[in-house]
Amino acid sequence: MNPAKFKAPFLTREAIEAIANQIRGQYKSAQKIPIDILGFAEFDLGLEFDFAPIQQLKQDAFLYPDLSGIWFDKWAFKEPSQQHRLRFSAAHELGHLFLHKDIYGAVNFKTVKQWVAFINAIPAVEYYWIEKHADEFAGRFLIPTNILAGAVDEAVNDAEGEGIFSQGSDGVMDYCCRALHGDFGVSRQAMETRIRKSEFWPHAKVAKLSS
Repeated sequence: MNPAKFKAPFLTREAIEAIANQIRGQYKSAQKIPIDILGFAEFDLGLEFDFAPIQQLKQDAFLYPDLSGIWFDKWAFKEPSQQHRLRFSAAHELGHLFLHKDIYGAVNFKTVKQWVAFINAIPAVEYYWIEKHADEFAGRFLIPTNILAGAVDEAVNDAEGEGIFSQGSDGVMDYCCRALHGDFGVSRQAMETRIRKSEFWPHAKVAKLSS
């Protein structure tokens, strides 16, 4: 494949969520929150894990081009404070596996350096879109919409009861993220992104704060 001619597929958020839900529905291990994403990848999907010094490339993980495994940075599993980031990175690579299988299957590289060189040669806008797809998949796979909806309702009600509404909508958002991110095994930043991009934010009660 000529990287200069690379084109990202067109995928809507709704299409990505449908794929995430379909996959989650096929595996019991992916239906318990928080999802054991590493166990799911290794034992249910049969992916190999290997390690390479890839944080210098500003990456925590890379899916093998032949779809058989994931490279992780060797420090990714050694830093407890980064475990939420590690889980999201793994889910992100599964996004490439499920959304971009045809793309990855068209290349044949054996080393991280070869793969990175190919990625760097892809037009920036096309690379942006496949990364956006993978992030969208990770958020919707780790934080299912139907479960998040009820969790946000409960968190907003708790925030109201504790007087957080006096801090405005941003204060309520911060409260919700602090309350919920650990339940889903993601960072507070990932939780905020997921909530803000959902169809139930601003929450009906929170919307009234700015009206």
